[in-house]
Amino acid sequence: MTTTIEKTSDYLSTDELRKLKKYFKLIQNHSISLLIEFGFRTLLRYSDLERVKWLDILQKDELHLNEKKTNKKRIIRIGKVLKEIISEHYEEMGNPPLENVVFGYTLRHTNRLLQNGAEFVGIKKKHISTHSLRKSGSRYIWDENNRSDESLIKLSMVLNHSSSAITRRYLGITKEEIADIYEGFDFKL
Repeated sequence: MTTTIEKTSDYLSTDELRKLKKYFKLIQNHSISLLIEFGFRTLLRYSDLERVKWLDILQKDELHLNEKKTNKKRIIRIGKVLKEIISEHYEEMGNPPLENVVFGYTLRHTNRLLQNGAEFVGIKKKHISTHSLRKSGSRYIWDENNRSDESLIKLSMVLNHSSSAITRRYLGITKEEIADIYEGFDFKL
């Protein structure tokens, strides 16, 4: 019996994401540069990202879609910063027709571009894919909310996970991070 090891995507730090985005801006691949921002900030799977059209997001406050995997309706708020980033990339890409999809690469090609970019900017020993953007955004939210149970529960709902235990595994919460919780008891009563 042959056992296959399933590779899961790793999350990236905001510094690693910045380096990656800067690289794609430098080589003028504005689509992938926008994908990094958009995937990180919306927590969407690539199967949903690849269906987004400019008319869905340009000068919009919300993105409305049915998730492909779950068929659940999602309404995603497009904040001020993301709105500006979308407009900037739209202009840099030559104002394509509004009916065009924003991210026109196949999943395989996009993953290859991200892996090559990561290698170029020195991100080593990580499995990078489009899913890394979703994981990175999720991990960022959890960290920014002091790794609270409340943020974990909300993330579980946004990511459509059946439990917060699945979300914990998804975020890659390590045994060391769990062990760190006991450091809070390092005082005398």
